[in-house]
Amino acid sequence: MDDYKRELLNEKNLKLLKALRLFDDDFFALVFEDNSEGTELLLNIIFNRSDMKVLKVVKQREIKGVEGHSVRLDILAEDSARKIYDIEIQRQDKGNLPLRSRYYSSMIDTTLLKKNEDYNLLVPTYVIFFTERDTFGDGKPLHHYVMKEMESNALLGDERHIMFVNGENKDEGTALGKLVHDFKSSSADNMYYNVLANRVRYFKEEGGKQSMSEIFEEYAKEYAKEYAKEYAKEVSRETAIQTTIESFRDIAMAESEIEERVMKKFNLSREKAKEYMLGKSA
Repeated sequence: MDDYKRELLNEKNLKLLKALRLFDDDFFALVFEDNSEGTELLLNIIFNRSDMKVLKVVKQREIKGVEGHSVRLDILAEDSARKIYDIEIQRQDKGNLPLRSRYYSSMIDTTLLKKNEDYNLLVPTYVIFFTERDTFGDGKPLHHYVMKEMESNALLGDERHIMFVNGENKDEGTALGKLVHDFKSSSADNMYYNVLANRVRYFKEEGGKQSMSEIFEEYAKEYAKEYAKEYAKEVSRETAIQTTIESFRDIAMAESEIEERVMKKFNLSREKAKEYMLGKSA
């Protein structure tokens, strides 16, 4: 990579760093990794409690399917009651979230029992999606689903929970509304909860910048892919222009007419068309 592209990439990194929010899954995972205090805050707000204690938090754990689709969880936490929480960020409305949450829940279950262990050892699990959009379009700040009998509405008791936090909740008079606000804020100074603000500030402004390298590496890979695509398009366009000029020359078309046709066909300035005609643009 030449100096210009490296400088451009660094500028993009700085802009990316400034714009990152907790609604960006890689940044979210970084902020909450090993962050029991922040995860306790999040879970206590979601469940409207104040006594939840988190024992362990790990980021982006991959669970491989034996023969099928694997999943990478954003944050996986365990509380003092051994309940398991998978907390996911969903920015785009892609995929069927209810079915995706079902799959995530089932994959987590595969990690909870060893061979021949009793099913009674399965602990309650919660798959919690923070969705940037109002997924269900009803304005509710939170949806909490469990398995129930259709006829009597009685709980099945399988201890599997699926939850969706509405990222379009603007009610900052509630704890959950404040939490959503903080997830959407790119500045630590504008956040309500100091536990989250301090962590965000650390990674954005202080010594934690070094830890951002993983995010930037992923961004660089995506940038490189996009650059490669654009380069391929440009090479293809160059070839098409030269081929068109040669084709017109093969049928003895006047140079002035070739110039006009190339300008029109490829939306070129006269100066640029002349360069191609002289073989100077490559």
